[in-house]
Amino acid sequence: MTIRISVVLAALLLGVTSCGLDTKPEAIGENDVITIIADSSDYEDLADVIENSFGQPFFTPQPETWFTWQRYDLAELLNHKRDRNILIVAPLDATGRMGEYMRTALDSSVRELVNKGEEHVFVKRDLWYRGQTVVHLTGKSMQDLRDFMAANAQQLEYYFKQAWDERELARLRNLPRENDIEEKLLDEHGFSFTLIKSWFIAKDSSEINTVLLRRQAPKETERWLMVHWIDTTNTALLTNEFAFETRNRLTEGLYRTYDDAAWVVIDTANFLQYDEVNFLNRFAIRMKGLWRMSDYSMGGPFISYLFYDEAQKRIYFIEGSIFAPRYEKKKLIQDIDMVMKSMRTAAPKGTQASS
Repeated sequence: MTIRISVVLAALLLGVTSCGLDTKPEAIGENDVITIIADSSDYEDLADVIENSFGQPFFTPQPETWFTWQRYDLAELLNHKRDRNILIVAPLDATGRMGEYMRTALDSSVRELVNKGEEHVFVKRDLWYRGQTVVHLTGKSMQDLRDFMAANAQQLEYYFKQAWDERELARLRNLPRENDIEEKLLDEHGFSFTLIKSWFIAKDSSEINTVLLRRQAPKETERWLMVHWIDTTNTALLTNEFAFETRNRLTEGLYRTYDDAAWVVIDTANFLQYDEVNFLNRFAIRMKGLWRMSDYSMGGPFISYLFYDEAQKRIYFIEGSIFAPRYEKKKLIQDIDMVMKSMRTAAPKGTQASS
């Protein structure tokens, strides 16, 4: 579900200044921690919907969550004003200091929209510091606020996760790069990615229209990025079934043990998920789940995208997977997802490249 957002609050407490973004210091704190400003009684009433919004596990195969959080009273906001992720939450009719704050933070026209049930969430990037996401979340009553949070849990998490992804993608682009590999892929195959140092080409086969990239950093881990393409205008291939079949077919040939005794397959018994998403302004089928060796000897998480590039008249299947025993995997899978989202494709002559 998509929520309509008001990204600029007409008035805010605590000294919002008009200085430019380039003059603001950087926010501090981890990307996966949310500072929640709420009354203790309100927080108790909202604890379950907060957990539902920000604490849902994904499986790598161990359960991990994208975010953890800590609640503070309004009086402590000044001490946490520089935190990277801040959620300020209270119903508009609250009688305590949080209710007063929320009513002051929203101008009269916005409060009217809240009371009509037309607005609940207000997102502001770089409000007090660069690289910061501040979300004001409210409703006309506690029940209205609870109902909204329950119905829009994934979207509420998305506001913080999207900002985190964008920060990571910007950081990725500023690191030392494998420029020769990036240029080779673009020149020879019509696509490329932002590849930081230590990525290398493990397989490049024009016979099966597939490139396999690898990175082993730290050395105990593996990251694989596979790109497969089909020159066709048959967009009927953009289905869950085709994504599944394509991955299993390719990994059976490319992801094998040295003695060819075992190969990678999709773990169909656990946590396989399909979504229709916007991938670089293109409709895409996203598949997320777990891979395993056919002999059950090892496994890990993967994420893939199946989409059509109109300019090239080409269907792409791209996928990233990791193997990282003893490591927390969420940041590694995010890292390879950001590499995929750095993709750019060569366009026909006379037009600009896509990204």
